[in-house]
Amino acid sequence: MQILVTGAAGFIGSALCQKLTNAGNSVFALDNFSDYYDTSLKHYRVKELLEPSRVEVVDLDICNKVEFSKFIKISKPDVVINLAAQAGVRLPLNQSYKYVDSNLVGFTNILTESVENKIRYFLYASSSSVYGDKAAIPYSETESNLHPTSFYGATKLANELLTPTLIKNSGTSARALRFFTVYGPWGRPDMAYFRMIANVISGSEFNFYGDGSIERDFTYIEDAVNSIIALMGELQNRGPGYSDVVNLGGGRPLSMNYLLETVGELTNKKVMFNRFETNSNDAKKTMSDSIYIQSLIGSKPKIKLEDGIAQTIKWAQRKDISEKLDNWVKSVK
Repeated sequence: MQILVTGAAGFIGSALCQKLTNAGNSVFALDNFSDYYDTSLKHYRVKELLEPSRVEVVDLDICNKVEFSKFIKISKPDVVINLAAQAGVRLPLNQSYKYVDSNLVGFTNILTESVENKIRYFLYASSSSVYGDKAAIPYSETESNLHPTSFYGATKLANELLTPTLIKNSGTSARALRFFTVYGPWGRPDMAYFRMIANVISGSEFNFYGDGSIERDFTYIEDAVNSIIALMGELQNRGPGYSDVVNLGGGRPLSMNYLLETVGELTNKKVMFNRFETNSNDAKKTMSDSIYIQSLIGSKPKIKLEDGIAQTIKWAQRKDISEKLDNWVKSVK
């Protein structure tokens, strides 16, 4: 198949492009190499994961509707997978426009161009952040009491609301992918697991928010990528105008204290940190109801946190990686 992936130099995007290409698909990869964190990490992902598979990442901003329109007309993909977004929940108020630009304007550009160019299948990254702090645990796709606690989460919920209205009379079918705390090698340096590992390996400063009791449903990158590909295949059984949302999580919430202990035990070092008050944007607990994803593809994310963190530590201990960890962590804006 011919598949267009945005956010291709990002954490999930680069791993997905590698897997899709190795499976024999033709991948058209886009990224604008935004500087939310050090772009050298994004270029390193491209070099290590994509160049060996001969995937060329085109530098293009999805907010540029004219250029994106040209690209989609030239590439003529069967599938568009939108993973481009302004990530994270902690940008200050005066930078909220970054969420609007990428997550709303850019998203709408991609979706409308996909519909106008008669792209048959459209998958896009959503987030467990859409559930907020009032949804019942475990989080189900049928939950209607959605009150995101962050501006980021609100933009992702907006994506889910916009999509059905734009594709209902089109030849495009769509699927939202609600990711639950994806982690692993080549990850994002703004995330807690990355910063904990960087702390014990390179001495990077780590700020720990709250008392560590908040829980997250961690999803290893390999599980996330395999689920995306399987859900893409299942979507091809759906007719034009179809739209749904799917949780990508294993349903095993673990506390930040447990993550801290796990990193310490696997490295035989103690994570040193500065403690701060709980961030108001952080939900107390996330937990995926995995019934729907299992009904669609017969499986759910299953790699245990302990095993996934062990693999991530092994990656981070590489000399070429360990010497860059501190700079990557410090670069987060």
